[in-house]
Order: sequence, then C-alpha cells, then structure tokens
Amino acid sequence: MILNDLILKSNNSNLQIDSTLMFPKTIYLFGVKNFEGDHVYENGNFYTLNGKGKEIKNPLDQLKRIKFLFRQLLQNLGYRYNVEGYVVFINPEFTLYQSPKDEPIIYLSQLPRFMKKLNELPCQLTKQDQALADKLVALHQTESPYTRIRPYKYEELKKGPTCKMCHSSSLTVCGKKLVCDDCGCEELVEAAILRGVGELQLLFPDMKITTNLVYEWCEVRVRKRESAGF
Repeated sequence: MILNDLILKSNNSNLQIDSTLMFPKTIYLFGVKNFEGDHVYENGNFYTLNGKGKEIKNPLDQLKRIKFLFRQLLQNLGYRYNVEGYVVFINPEFTLYQSPKDEPIIYLSQLPRFMKKLNELPCQLTKQDQALADKLVALHQTESPYTRIRPYKYEELKKGPTCKMCHSSSLTVCGKKLVCDDCGCEELVEAAILRGVGELQLLFPDMKITTNLVYEWCEVRVRKRESAGF
C-alpha cells in the first residue's frame, strides 16, 4: 500500500512524508529530493561544490527526525512496526562526491534494483495494516502548516530574480545566463524571466500580467526592444 504526501502531527511536531510504503511488519518512509548539480558530503554535512561551497540542509538529518516522530506516532496509536527510511535523489543531473556508503541513500540509477527488491517482499496486507493506513489517512493534515504565510502586498516584496536552486539573490549576468554567486548554478536569462512570470501568476492570480510588470518584477536591466523574444 502506498500513501503519498502525508502531513502528520506527532507530539506537537509536524512531519511531512513524501511517500510511505506499507508492508506486513515493515513501513518504508521516503524523502524525495530533486537536488541538481555537484555536491559533496563532508563531516556529516552537505555542501554545494560550485561557488562558495554553501552548506545546505542535511536531508539525512531530516529523515532521522521523520523516522523518530513517526515511530512515536505509531507507539501512541498502539502499533508496532519496523520503520525504515531512505532519501531518494531523483534528479539525473545530481552528483554527490564522497557519498557515504553506510547511509540510507538511493540514487536514480539504483531505483530499478531497489524496486525489484521491494517487489520480492511478501505484500499480503492484514486487516491491522489496513486499519493503520485508514488512521494515517484520517490524521493527514489537509491544511499544510508549511504553507501558512502572512498577508502580503506587491509593493512590500523584494524584486529581482533568485537562483532556481538555492534561492540566493546574489546573481551575476554572464552573456545570456544568470550565474549564482553562492552555489554556481547557471540559468538562461530567458528561463529566469519565464520563471518570474510564473511567480507573479502564483502570488497574484488576479493581477493583470503586463510587460512592464514583468520587467519591474524581474528587474531586467535591458531595453525592451532588445528583448522582444522574451
């Protein structure tokens, strides 16, 4: 049984599980990451390899927290299961140097073998398994605590493009590309502008999107007639 995008509460703490696979006696928790580019694992931490080697949130620490809270939730509900967890890096353009061999990490190239292994496990669920699944679905928080934001106005928001990977605003224009000064990520200026249009549509769905608005939001410092293709 597969339960996706569960948001639960355990001991007054929120936990979000990208994917939950239920087998008899064992539950697998998966944190799916779409990281892109070159990274390095050093001293238990994750760093971007390009730019200034910026440290990013450790997905393995996030997984440990989720497993701990999920075990507590099961205990409070009166269930006993083995709980295993994995971090899955699904982006084919992601590379992790000095990857730890003893950590629960699955790369895109390893997914077929891992799925084959799971398919070989006994999967006849019991009434108890179904009852637990029903309880987890019932406990799912339909209003995500991670999306609550205060009211905002267009005039209050900082303008200008940000890095599509680390969201830094420290960007340098190199020809037709924007290069992040922090992580080294590169993106075509045209793609960044289109991404900015998407942000406007998401943040202000009732606002009329005009050329002037896009140029103001993206802080594009080029003449419009030179950018007629955008």
